[in-house]
Amino acid sequence: MNKKYVIKNQINKLGSTVILRNNEWQSVPYKAVIFPMWRRKSSNFESLVTELGSNFSEYYLYIGSFEHNICSLSDDALVMRGGELFEFKNRDAIVIGDEVIYYNAVLKKLKGVDAIEA
Repeated sequence: MNKKYVIKNQINKLGSTVILRNNEWQSVPYKAVIFPMWRRKSSNFESLVTELGSNFSEYYLYIGSFEHNICSLSDDALVMRGGELFEFKNRDAIVIGDEVIYYNAVLKKLKGVDAIEA
């Protein structure tokens, strides 16, 4: 069996239902794996220091099948999972030979005013 189909099947088993949103366009719901980047040292990409203290952003790793090309989306693209919104910080296609096997990305969870404005 082809590697990209094995990975796609595992994503479908383990993933949550997500929708891509790019300006006015929305994708059909599909499965992707999204999980937190929990290590403070490797996931504190931007800390915001305010008068009340530090505010740390929440970052997540996205893994999606080869069928949903996240690299072709604009910089304003969002991922919706349930009631949560995420913006892309980095996107990559994982390629073996000349074939895309899957896509991965670093997502930042939108909270408060950012989530409302999106």
